[in-house]
Amino acid sequence: MADNFWEAKLNEKDELAEPKKEDESKRKAIASVAKADVDLADFPVETWDSDSAANEIVSWYNANRLATEQKTLAEFKELSGIKRINSTRDAQQLLDTAITTLQDEGCTVWNKPHQLPESGTLKAKIGGLAIGWVFVIIWCGLSFIVTIFMGGSILSDIGTEDWTPTDGIITDSGVDISSSSEGGDTYCLWVTYNYTIDNMTYDGYLVSHSQESSCDSWSSDADAEYPPGSEITVYVNPDSPYEAVLETGLAAVPFMMFFFFLFPLVGVIILLGMLRATVLTIKNEIF
Repeated sequence: MADNFWEAKLNEKDELAEPKKEDESKRKAIASVAKADVDLADFPVETWDSDSAANEIVSWYNANRLATEQKTLAEFKELSGIKRINSTRDAQQLLDTAITTLQDEGCTVWNKPHQLPESGTLKAKIGGLAIGWVFVIIWCGLSFIVTIFMGGSILSDIGTEDWTPTDGIITDSGVDISSSSEGGDTYCLWVTYNYTIDNMTYDGYLVSHSQESSCDSWSSDADAEYPPGSEITVYVNPDSPYEAVLETGLAAVPFMMFFFFLFPLVGVIILLGMLRATVLTIKNEIF
């Protein structure tokens, strides 16, 4: 009787232990399959050494969870027994906890970190990039044209710094006024003058290359600087006496013209931003 009693107890103990071993084997098998399916390399993280990196795992869990409530990084740290993320080993432990949590919820299929739960989101990002690139192309194209136009005039003025000075006389000057459909007036200065060099008299009309056909909305009395009959200094091209200006170098460039160079600068910044956004989208959402 005693022998049968202790034999029954041993059998009962073995029966209780076997399910535990079986459960442990199943857990390891499931974890093994899961690790093969989702790996740290799937996340857009180069170095696992911060909470910011660890949040990629938490975000992935929350995107695939079956549980009603989202979990936080603090909750996963507590579940996995990690105080902080300092290494790949810590991150792997956190990922294992996230995978186990998903499986405990009954989740058997999930998107990888670089995949989106809904393709519509990816399409929206691609659409946004397309619109952004159209804007960048238009902005940079117009900025390039402005730079060529303005830059050419400025370089021409810089090239006049060594032109030969000679005496001249203003023959006439004035300001042409034009009105826009918005109701504002535009003032355009014009000047004509004579100058003599090598006993030859020539006619000129340029104040400077930058101010050729110079117009603005505030210089209604721009011709006051050049009253007819006044004596002036004219700067003549030593290689061509037919070319002359009244102002030379950077001093001849209207200050407001320099603001136009902000457009290509902004264009470069926008272009770099679009390149970065495109590369990140391709890296994180497509590959």
